Amino acid sequence: MRLRSSRDVVAAASRLLGYRPRRSIVFINTHADGRVSTLRVDLPAPAPPAVEKRFITSLAGMLCKVPEVDRMLIVVYADGPFDAGGDVSRASFVRPLISRLLANGFVVHDALCVADDAWGAYDGHDAGIPHRLDELDEAPPGAEDADPPLAEAAELAELPAVGYLARRAFDLALDRALRETSLIRPVLAAEEALALDPATASSDDFAALTHVLLHPELRDAVLFTWAWDGERGLELLDEAERIDEGEIGPGDDTIALDLMGIGDAEPPDRERIARAIALMSRLAALAPDDVAHVPLTVLAWLHWSQGRGSVAGRFVDQARELDPSYGLAELLQTVLHQGHLPNWAFVMPGE
Repeated sequence: MRLRSSRDVVAAASRLLGYRPRRSIVFINTHADGRVSTLRVDLPAPAPPAVEKRFITSLAGMLCKVPEVDRMLIVVYADGPFDAGGDVSRASFVRPLISRLLANGFVVHDALCVADDAWGAYDGHDAGIPHRLDELDEAPPGAEDADPPLAEAAELAELPAVGYLARRAFDLALDRALRETSLIRPVLAAEEALALDPATASSDDFAALTHVLLHPELRDAVLFTWAWDGERGLELLDEAERIDEGEIGPGDDTIALDLMGIGDAEPPDRERIARAIALMSRLAALAPDDVAHVPLTVLAWLHWSQGRGSVAGRFVDQARELDPSYGLAELLQTVLHQGHLPNWAFVMPGE
């Protein structure tokens, strides 16, 4: 993908992310070895200058974690018109942000705005000049054969449609599964589930997976297996057993920190995460209200692990409406409200 103009930069942003962002700041970072990384954060609501300054300081510190940035391109997605009171939308926030990044040693090559009616630049010879949004439909050079960007966050958070008969069949299958007394092997269950086609998987398949996910400790092993591999899932189970036996304290379970992106884990496997999302979307659509908070929370974590905080937030909100006391959903909501990104978001592919 070659970015030869400001138009190419904006057209590339949604393709690099895989979806069309809203109310977002997208940083496209180019690196000396030719690689490109992206980072998306929520665009904060307008606030007093002192509040925005604190946010900018925090954001600059976050960007300093991204290794070896050669130059930076910024695309701001703002609601409302491009021309806001005689200046580009959110210019009073973006320009101090650029100044802070420059002071931190970043080379900011371009800063662009995409509003509801036009797009354009914050700086340069064409600053403030609106351009038509349909100019962005054409892919940038080198990305003509790439998949077009997916839907906006709201559409990504939509569950597939399922009928009454499918939901009823799942209810009956889940009732049977919950009466099962056989040994649960979460890592094996996770790998078997990942091999399923969500469109053709049976009610018993989904019920067996739900039975596993209803146990928080086993659920976390499933997440580790889906995100990385079965070995990581087994490591988590082993550490949980050592905690139960008193060998280590709950605060010393370093592997569990990876669940919240605090540890040193490698970035999750994107293909495995995508397959898990398709599976859990179907399960969340099938599940009755008394258990739906579980697959909704798992969906939130899967999307958050890929940097889609807006999508994750929608699923977390739905989960907490159904069960405000569900621990992982409460923790994820706190993480999202704080704007925390997993540490692996700052790891370049291949490192």
